[in-house]
Amino acid sequence: MKPKKVFFWLLSCILVIAIGYGAITQLNHYHYLKTHYVSSNIPTIFVHGWNGTLHSEEPMAKAAERMHVAKKAMIIHVRPNGQLKTKGQLKEKVNNPIVEVVFDNKRAGEFQDAEWLKNVTQFLKNKYRIKKFNAVGHSMGAYAWAYYNMLVANDKKYPRINRIVLIAGPYDGIINNHKLDQPLKTPLSGLWEDRPNENRLLENGKPLILHAEYQKLLKLHKRFPKQAQVLNIYGNLGDGTNSDGVVTLVSARSLGYLLRKQVQVYHELEVIGPNAQHSRLHQNNLVVNKALINFLWNKKPITSLPKSE
Repeated sequence: MKPKKVFFWLLSCILVIAIGYGAITQLNHYHYLKTHYVSSNIPTIFVHGWNGTLHSEEPMAKAAERMHVAKKAMIIHVRPNGQLKTKGQLKEKVNNPIVEVVFDNKRAGEFQDAEWLKNVTQFLKNKYRIKKFNAVGHSMGAYAWAYYNMLVANDKKYPRINRIVLIAGPYDGIINNHKLDQPLKTPLSGLWEDRPNENRLLENGKPLILHAEYQKLLKLHKRFPKQAQVLNIYGNLGDGTNSDGVVTLVSARSLGYLLRKQVQVYHELEVIGPNAQHSRLHQNNLVVNKALINFLWNKKPITSLPKSE
């Protein structure tokens, strides 16, 4: 056989092997996804925190897309007057659709955000007949989801909460770092009143100091839907502040006292080290992304969580 023919024969063999290997790998991955993750039309609604934008949610949503576990389907902008502007739509054949919510007034605060979330979920129920939804919130977005679920409970006007991942939620105060983007006027200015190592959790999990925003949750916590499954993720820089630089461990973990005996499932995950910084928790954080994806869409009940890095 001539050298040229030998070359093309070898090249053809390599291509066939490569294509076959790729096909087998793809089939194995498809089988893995089908075996390990749910396939559902239940949407997951992502919400950013104080001063956040769509870019605050994108890394987490894209991580789920790269895994082929979920797919971004819709963006909902909430105008300052509460009106909604939508891009995209929910389709029945989209697997585990993601809805990203953006508050155009990104400094309205968690109480107003919770009211606006009523508009979002009611819209999804009325237009797309959504019966259940998952939720993800970072920082004030996490508090907004907690407060929303206590306000709405299982009111039939709204879809029912299914699984919810709350990241770096300031349930009992925010550290006053004297940043320029902190509000100067009440009532929002009063939220930035926590200090590192000033507060502590009692033996029953209740915080010793009950800041104003925690007192709101405490009054309503028994309204939180009992069928909910909750994952509370928080950061610890490991620098002695016992915080993520913005939210203390006590503030974040104070949610446990409110929900541990109230909901069907309640888990906590502490992320430790430089990547536990408040804003890094939602920016391509491998530990957070893995926990979020498994908690929201894994078929098996979550009995353990990945180790923090």
